[in-house]
Amino acid sequence: MAALAEDVLKLHCCAILQLDSDGRVLGGNAGVAAVLGYTIEEIRGQPFSLLFSAADAQRGVAEQAVARTLEQGIEQLSLAMVRSDGVRFRASAMLERVFDPAGSRVLVLIRDITEIFQTQKRVREAQEIALRAQRLDAVGKLTLGLSHDFNNLLSVIGNSLDMLSLRRSGDESVRRILDIAHRAVERGTQLTRQMLAFGRGQTLVPQLSRVDDLLTASLELYRRVCGETIELEIELAADLPPISVDVGQLEAALLNLLSNSRDAMHGVGKVLVCARLETIIVPSGGGERGPFVSICVGDSGPGIQAEIQESVFEPFFTTKSVGDGSGLGLSQVYGFAAQSGGTAMIGTSPLGGAAVSLYFPVAA
Repeated sequence: MAALAEDVLKLHCCAILQLDSDGRVLGGNAGVAAVLGYTIEEIRGQPFSLLFSAADAQRGVAEQAVARTLEQGIEQLSLAMVRSDGVRFRASAMLERVFDPAGSRVLVLIRDITEIFQTQKRVREAQEIALRAQRLDAVGKLTLGLSHDFNNLLSVIGNSLDMLSLRRSGDESVRRILDIAHRAVERGTQLTRQMLAFGRGQTLVPQLSRVDDLLTASLELYRRVCGETIELEIELAADLPPISVDVGQLEAALLNLLSNSRDAMHGVGKVLVCARLETIIVPSGGGERGPFVSICVGDSGPGIQAEIQESVFEPFFTTKSVGDGSGLGLSQVYGFAAQSGGTAMIGTSPLGGAAVSLYFPVAA
């Protein structure tokens, strides 16, 4: 068995270490320098925990792995390790117990799987985005059909109310009831327009535009929406490429996000609007990545809990109190971005609160 260990140490495709029962390095192969950055002389006598992050070393991950290997015969680890220059990398480590006349030893085979790990991570991200887009697309199609039917019903109700109003009744209470019914129909019509926006049933009039010009031109309007007690800051990356977008709908979406931030902070705080060029996974899925211009609205408010972030773009989902919102604002924003060939994402702002980013594809 000792001879087998010596033969294994001659391999160069990965880092191979031999540890004593206390977890200290006895020797290694030439792959140690290529994978870990140490020479054999530098690492000999050092604890196995030298290769682990400070947090894992403090938790005793290395010592526990050696102990389990000596007890069970084999152990498999997949975690972040640290090279001699302090650079972290994703490692796959196989530990195996071997015997020689001097006693039990542990043979450790370490491979750098950073590239594989990153590829798998990108594939998972693409799959999650595709699944989320499919779910929202299905909800959008249902919402689109319902909004059309609901709009037809509202038209009938509205026409009937108009006919009743023409019959001049001297009863003041009847007139008040008709006024209330008319306002309800108008509110219902507004909701159907928002539902159509989420279902991508609205008519867009895109035009070639530069985001920095649009944001600069509307800066004073944004300040009025936020109010005097909220500090508004805009950061624009240099040389942003043009996008094809419906300017009016983009303005409405940004005003919606700004008012959400204002309400979340109860009128006091800071809002950051930034625009930059990013390369993200195309919303249609497949793992393909492309250039998008992102417009992000972030605030210093309480933020949105991670467990509900995937639901915020769904129709009628709201974190506001009953009566304070329809729950269609963010769904309308998402529908507009998706119909424009992009997407919308929610996360955490550099200011500590919530941040909603709209992504629009770079114009050809």
